[in-house]
Amino acid sequence: MTYLLLAALALTLSWPSHAAEIVGRVVSVADGDTITVLDASRQQHKIRFGGIDAPERKQAFGTRSRQNLARYVAGKEVRLDCHKVDRYHRKVCKVWVQPPDCPRCSPQASMPMPLSAT
Repeated sequence: MTYLLLAALALTLSWPSHAAEIVGRVVSVADGDTITVLDASRQQHKIRFGGIDAPERKQAFGTRSRQNLARYVAGKEVRLDCHKVDRYHRKVCKVWVQPPDCPRCSPQASMPMPLSAT
């Protein structure tokens, strides 16, 4: 029985990841943590930034958050590493702007962030 469990565990750990990589252009910024990306085959993907939560458009600072994110990603090519789908059917992804033209800010946070306090 123990060998069967160990074999099942080894098989599970060696199974390929279901993360999807998408490259495309940002065509819309919905709020401070949601964008729409158009890929090379002209398919639109609704993307939610993984690991952050920004105000919705109608919440306090929602418009400002959306504007700040748009400043960094609107119309730019991005690379997405998507690892799940949320309850609103958006892909939840890590997002990289290509080329990285903002070394002193974090687009994931939708606001500029200094690298150090000094």
